[in-house]
Amino acid sequence: METILRRVRMAERQVARRMKRQEDLKFREAKHERMIDIAHMRRQIGENINAAIKARHEDLKLGPLAPRRDGVKFDRVMSFWGSISVERVMLSTKLTDEQRNARAAWCGGTENFCLAVGDRVVVLEGPYKGKIAPIESINKENMTLELGGNVGLVNATMPEFMQDDDQDPVQVTKGVVPISAVRMVHPITDRATGVTRDVIIRELKPVDFRLDDRNYRKYFARMVPGLNVRIPWPKPAKVEPEEYAVDTLRIDVEERTFVPTLLRPPMPECIIDELRNKYSKFRTRHTPEYIEEIKRREAEKRAKKTGPPGAKASMLLPVQELNIKIKEERRQRGQPELTEEMLAKIGEVIARNKLGKVAVAPSPVSTTPAKGGAKAKKDAEVAKVQKAVEQLAIGGDAQQPPKGGDQPTTS
Repeated sequence: METILRRVRMAERQVARRMKRQEDLKFREAKHERMIDIAHMRRQIGENINAAIKARHEDLKLGPLAPRRDGVKFDRVMSFWGSISVERVMLSTKLTDEQRNARAAWCGGTENFCLAVGDRVVVLEGPYKGKIAPIESINKENMTLELGGNVGLVNATMPEFMQDDDQDPVQVTKGVVPISAVRMVHPITDRATGVTRDVIIRELKPVDFRLDDRNYRKYFARMVPGLNVRIPWPKPAKVEPEEYAVDTLRIDVEERTFVPTLLRPPMPECIIDELRNKYSKFRTRHTPEYIEEIKRREAEKRAKKTGPPGAKASMLLPVQELNIKIKEERRQRGQPELTEEMLAKIGEVIARNKLGKVAVAPSPVSTTPAKGGAKAKKDAEVAKVQKAVEQLAIGGDAQQPPKGGDQPTTS
């Protein structure tokens, strides 16, 4: 059982390490691609700025002799004059989670996003600064907005694969605006004067969170901090679903075709084994059948490595056979036991070593004669050690008088 549990833990750790390596690899690849895109976009912006500076100087210096730049001619970044690439129009550069949160920080962040389709916003940056338009679509991957009306129209250079035969390479395209470049506009009534007018809301805060138990969705309201004024959500437009001939009727959907009973399980047990691997290495519920199957598989693996019972013995060298025989005899003998004679001999060696250390120990007062009390104490310690040595050297039977009342004699 311990082997099976250890096997499961080892498999889980291996999978965790493999998943971590894959996540690190994906993170590095995404970072590399993101840095390449950013460098490419910065190069385009720099080339456009330098071309504009050069054209302005030429116009000032040459006057009516300045060249025409509205012809069909590519610049150094493969864009026509007065247009930009589609990547810059759509802001398709991938962002990290921190950058996405920074763009939507004023409206609750990415988790509690307080903007919706239909809200009116004002543009604070770019050529359309000061324009007010409703939101038509929201891209939460890059935190960008597509605004309604004529706000966001840009001249873009279309690649060749996106052009038709009779189409110009420069097309007017609806661009996107980052969320950090807009602020919400909503009519608010002034409490002092009672006048209602459009107000630019520079910050929104989510409040009153609640969870819908039926569809597991999170709902919350949005409020202007400081004013304690709640901004209602825009009403979504009703979308009538299209009906087709192959659609299932509601009466067929609501028909009850299965009634569970207590007499039989809802599905056969063999179906469960088909849905999940019965002998998975990540399984933690161990039944006797599962344990027997794991043991059988381990035995098969060992048999494949070692071969049949007589095959391995026939392939051993004489030296290997002798080593196996010696190990088996040693295993059968068991652990060795010390006899009394061995213990007595060990005691002699220990006592002799202790006595030697005391005899050769340097005296702290070797230059001056020792006092009477210190010398007597040292002599008593030496006599005590010698007595202990004599007791250890003499056998256990010699310390007891023999049976019959005779006293021991010394030679």
